Parts: sequence; C-alpha cells; structure tokens
Amino acid sequence: MIHPSAIVENGAIIGSNTNIGAFSYIGSNVVLGDNINIFPHVIIDGHTKIQDNANIYPNATIGMAPQDYKYKDEITYIEIGKNCMIREHVTIHLGTKSGNSITRIGDNCFLMVGSHVAHDCSIGNNVILINQAALAGHVIVDDFAIIGGLSGVKQHVRIGKHAYIAGMTAVEMDILPYGVVKGVRRCYLTGVNIKGLRQRGFAKEEIHLIRDIYMEIFDGPSIEIPIRAESLQKKYADNMKINTLLKFILDHPERHLCLPNEESIIK
Repeated sequence: MIHPSAIVENGAIIGSNTNIGAFSYIGSNVVLGDNINIFPHVIIDGHTKIQDNANIYPNATIGMAPQDYKYKDEITYIEIGKNCMIREHVTIHLGTKSGNSITRIGDNCFLMVGSHVAHDCSIGNNVILINQAALAGHVIVDDFAIIGGLSGVKQHVRIGKHAYIAGMTAVEMDILPYGVVKGVRRCYLTGVNIKGLRQRGFAKEEIHLIRDIYMEIFDGPSIEIPIRAESLQKKYADNMKINTLLKFILDHPERHLCLPNEESIIK
C-alpha cells in the first residue's frame, strides 16, 4: 500500500506487497523489491536498489549525494541486500566515480539509529552498525562484523569477518578477522572475539586455534607480520577459517593493522 501523501516518482519500480508510509519520497530511479516496509518520512532517491524484506524506519535517508567535493552529479549507485533493518535517521550515500561508483550493503544487515554509511563503502552480510556508528568513504566491512555505538571508521579502512569494535572507538587502521578492538583516541587490539565466535557456532578448538594464531602473528616486530603470516599460511593451508585471517594480511601486506598494546591478552 502506498499512502496518499507519499510521493513516488514516475519510473520508480515497486515490488509486490511493499508498503510506503505517509510523507515518504521515492525517486524515479529507485528499485524496491517485494515485502518492503517503508515507514513515514523516509527519503529514497538516486539509483538505489533495495532487495526484498527490508524495514526502513522514519527519517532514514538513502541515495543522496555523497559528501565528497569531487562528486559532480554523475550517475552512481547504491545496492542493499535482502532482509535489512534500517532504523531511524540512518544515512546511506551514493558512490563516486573516484571510487567504485557504488555503495553496497549485503543481506541481513542491521543499521541502528543514526548510523552512517558513506560513499563507496562495501558492507558484507549480517553486519551490525550500532547507534551513531559512522563509516567514512571506501570502508570495507566483512561478514558478521559489529561496529559499536558512536564509533568512527576512517576512510579506506578494512574490517575483517567476525570483528567486534567496542563503542566510542576511533578506527584508523585495518582490523583483523575475529578481533576485538577499542580505544577512544586510537584503537588497539584487545584479543579475539570469543563470545561472538561462540554465538556463531565456532567450536572451542577452533577458537583456541585462532587465539594461538593471533599470538604467533604478533610475536615479534610488527613490520614482520606478513612474513609470519606467510609461514603460517603454509602450515594451515587446509584450514579455511585460519586462511580467512591470514589472507586478510597477505592480500595487502603494505597496510597498517590495528595492533595489541600492553593491556591486550594476546601479548
């Protein structure tokens, strides 16, 4: 059902059983899937595609121009996967030509109140952004990561699978898969996300092995982390979960990682 006060521009594609609430606006290049529930006062514009079963709450704004001086009204895109929950005052911006021309959000993501996804971000499946978390441009967030409330992530940072970022954390460097980080001014790695891995069905032996690998990775000068990761990759070539961790390092060995400090349990 489309409320009489809602504006749906000509050209917009609306799936079956999709509801659009009062005073919402749907732009002419928007594609909405089936069974989407759009609450009142939502704006969806630009070349935005949202797949089935999304819930989009009041005052969310999706598909507006990116906050980038280089953007000159060129055609860029947003794609949002299935079963996403987008709460009040969330903002998701279009991509830019200087990036990938697209901002992507995967399936089953939960973007809580006031969270922000900037241009050219790529978010995997089952990711949670807690209230007021903000991703700058070109950030990559892998599956099952959780970004704590009031945290800020610097542009171009990568966040690995199953990582957990504590609330009010300033993230300036890449976060390894399975890691927990915190820090108001500069984040540091506190250990392995044991609770999160348990909740997602990792066996005790797998968690212990991941923790052991962490200790080996950080046992020595940080400049030698890629060398140690390469050695470990040969040893654990058949272990997919360990290779997820090691591949994150070896795919971009030149990048800076968030490191442990003297308080970390892995040191």
